[in-house]
Amino acid sequence: MAREHEIAVYEHGSFVPAWTPSHAERLLRSPRAFAVRLCRIGNLRRDVFNRLATMLSAPSGREPSLLDVVRGLVRFVTALPQYARLTGTISTPARNVRDALVRAREPATLLFDDLPAACECERFGAGGETDRNRINVFVGRLKDALREIQDAYPDLLTRCRSVMARQLDLPDAPNAFTAELTKRARRLREIAVDPALKSFVLRASDSALEPNDLMVSLLTQLANKPPAEWADADDDQFQVGLTQVARRFRSMEALVVDMADNGDDEQLVRLAVTRRGHAERERVLPLRPEEKRQIEKVRKRVRTALGDDDPPDRVLAALALIAEDLLEVYNNRSQERRKP
Repeated sequence: MAREHEIAVYEHGSFVPAWTPSHAERLLRSPRAFAVRLCRIGNLRRDVFNRLATMLSAPSGREPSLLDVVRGLVRFVTALPQYARLTGTISTPARNVRDALVRAREPATLLFDDLPAACECERFGAGGETDRNRINVFVGRLKDALREIQDAYPDLLTRCRSVMARQLDLPDAPNAFTAELTKRARRLREIAVDPALKSFVLRASDSALEPNDLMVSLLTQLANKPPAEWADADDDQFQVGLTQVARRFRSMEALVVDMADNGDDEQLVRLAVTRRGHAERERVLPLRPEEKRQIEKVRKRVRTALGDDDPPDRVLAALALIAEDLLEVYNNRSQERRKP
């Protein structure tokens, strides 16, 4: 149970979430810089307060205090990567909660006024009877907002991995993505000359890195800044850098298709369609062992649909035009995904 009243300490008008020896020294030198305020905790606020203390895992074995809850929220904000503190990609309620935590100066105002307002809930006054449903709605929305803020940075890494997977024809699952990218990058280590591609290939071929560490390394190179420090505009820089590197990566892979596989289970096949008056369409496709059965099924369906009546040259010409159409669709989709 929360106490009937809570005491909050302020220095120069700013709330002091944790008392330290340096505060004590400044208090002795300049006592007028400090102030103490008493906050009344009525029945309704007490129940809200206890729910927040439980949600934030306030210290057990003693009654939770206002400072316990505020310290938990302050620690939450200060532990966030810079990206999570700045990004506008989260929902409006999550942004409002984050802004309320960053601007917080008065503990009681934060807990009972600012955070409920950020969650689009009615504020909790000093008086009034408890309302369990109203408290449940507020705490549930606050939990969702805090979780969204906390997930902003991991979601950024996941989103960038998906973009990179589409650009380079890689599986989206983190472990499979890392394993295939590392294998394909190793094929290019000795022949990559362009500085940006060389740097990307060297990072991508580092098998000692875990999936998230590898992604952080690649994003740092592509955007010239660690992703934890990104602003939303740096995502655009990543997109531009990835587009350039991916084009060079695929071009270099086209040069090594005919090289020996060196025992790799995965093979590459180069598909190119060229005809007068049209731009050449080219793509290097990995033939993954785990997709062999599905590829063979598609191959059989196509062969069955073709039949044996048409001359081979006519069939090959039709397949070339179909391949050209599919490559055009792929290129258009890639360009749409790169638009801000």
